[in-house]
Amino acid sequence: MTKNSKNMLETPQGTESILLREAFLHKQVTYQIEKLFSKWGYLPSLTPVFDFYDIYRPLLKDIPSEKIYRLIDREGDLLMLRSDITLFLAKQLGPVLKSLKTPVRVCYADSILRHQDKEDISRNEFFQTGAELFGKPGIEGDLEIFMLLIETLDLLSLPGTRIHIGSRELFNTVYSDYQEKERGELLNTIIKRDWAELKKKSYRHSDDELDSIQDLFSFIGSFKNFEDFIRKENNTVFKSAHKAFSYIQELIKNMEKLDVPDIVRIDFSELGTQPYHTGIAFQVYMEGTDSAVISGGRYDNLMNQFGGNASSVGFSLLLRKAEPFIGNRDRFRFPEAVHIAEGMDFAEKYKNAHKIRENGGISLL
Repeated sequence: MTKNSKNMLETPQGTESILLREAFLHKQVTYQIEKLFSKWGYLPSLTPVFDFYDIYRPLLKDIPSEKIYRLIDREGDLLMLRSDITLFLAKQLGPVLKSLKTPVRVCYADSILRHQDKEDISRNEFFQTGAELFGKPGIEGDLEIFMLLIETLDLLSLPGTRIHIGSRELFNTVYSDYQEKERGELLNTIIKRDWAELKKKSYRHSDDELDSIQDLFSFIGSFKNFEDFIRKENNTVFKSAHKAFSYIQELIKNMEKLDVPDIVRIDFSELGTQPYHTGIAFQVYMEGTDSAVISGGRYDNLMNQFGGNASSVGFSLLLRKAEPFIGNRDRFRFPEAVHIAEGMDFAEKYKNAHKIRENGGISLL
C-alpha cells in the first residue's frame, strides 16, 4: 500500500464506522430502547448537529473550551458541534414548552462529539440515547426517571452494574458561602476524591468541620449504611444538610417499596457530570469499563435559560460503550437462517421471496 493510498483510508482520531452485522445489532438495540421509552410515553426529538457556540458558552463554563468541537460558518459566526444532546434539546424545547401540557416526556438517540486527550483510548464520537422529563418536579419526577433507568438496564442485561446516587443540592448546601468559581474547583476536587486538596480549598470551614466534610463526600454505601451513617453524625455540617438528607431518605423509602434490585449505592462524590445539575445526580458503572456508561440527574434551572421555566430530570446512555457487554446478544443479531428464494426466473424468485418475508423471514433473491 502506498503512502498516499494509506492516507486516503485514514480517518480522524476518535471517529467510528459501524458496518453490516454490527450496525444491524446497533440499530436493533437502539430500536428496542426507543420502544421501551415510547411505552412510557416518551416521544422522540431530533436536535441540530451544530448551533451557535455563544448561546451555550455560559452553560459550559466548567468545561474547557478545547473539549468542544467548534467551527466557523460562511457568515463568520462561531458554531459548536453537538457535544451534549440535553443542552440542544433544552434550547429546542424551551420556546414551545409553555404551549405544551406538562409533564413533557422526550427521548433521543443520536451521535455527539467530544474531544478526548490523545492518551485517552476513548473515542471522540459517541452515540447517546436517553430520556428527559420536563415539568414534573420533586420525588415523583426523580422516581419516574429512575425506574425507567432500571427497566433500561434490565433490557440490556449489562454485567455487574452499580448505580451510584449523589446530590448536587447537598454540595451546594455545604458550600453555600463560597463563590461560584470556588465551588467549581471544590466540585472537581470531590469528583477526583482528592481529600487533602479539598481540606485546603474548604477554608471557610473550621478544622472540626473539615473531617466531617471528608467523611460526607467520601461516603459510599448501601441504603442501610447510609441510615447508620447519618444517625451517628451530629455536627453543624450535617445539620445544615438536613433537607438534602431527608430527600435522599424519602427516595430510598420509595425505592424499597418498588423492590429496586440491590445495585444502588449512595455515593456523595457523585455531583453530576454537567454544570447545570441541581438535585440528585447519578451514574451507572459496570464490569469491563473504566468509566460510567450512564449519567443523569436533575437540572431544574436549565430550561430558564431558554424561556421554558420547567423542572427537569433525565439520563443519557453512551450506547456504543455498553454494546459489547449486552447480555443475550443473539436477540439483536442479524439472523443466521436466511432463505435463498427459488424459482425458474427472477419473477418467480421474487414472488417466493415475498411470501417468506410476509411470514417474518429473511429471503435473498
